[in-house]
Amino acid sequence: MAARTKTHANGLATFGATEPILTILDVRGFELRDMLLLGLNEDCGSIVVATEERACAAKVALEPAYQVRVRTERGQWFAEYERRQPDGTVPSWMIRTITLKDGTIVMRDGRWIDGRAA
Repeated sequence: MAARTKTHANGLATFGATEPILTILDVRGFELRDMLLLGLNEDCGSIVVATEERACAAKVALEPAYQVRVRTERGQWFAEYERRQPDGTVPSWMIRTITLKDGTIVMRDGRWIDGRAA
């Protein structure tokens, strides 16, 4: 079944994986209104809002558990988030493992590694 956009009260729209982000934003005091939450998976996605102030407020609400980059495009503001590991690093949440044809593993669990150590 394909993911669909869901509309909620106060101008909130969501698409894809929305937890735990919605809960974290709510608990941390970020107003869940006038925004689009695009969850690529439970570890990363984007929050689209109309103002830089709201994008920065989302960043404050999610850090330090998430790495958040604020940017603008076509008059909209984005707070792009990725979940941090307990050690503070942010692995790739989309590509988890890369193995070369010769069997050398260069990425494991979303982290680049020295192929000799695999």
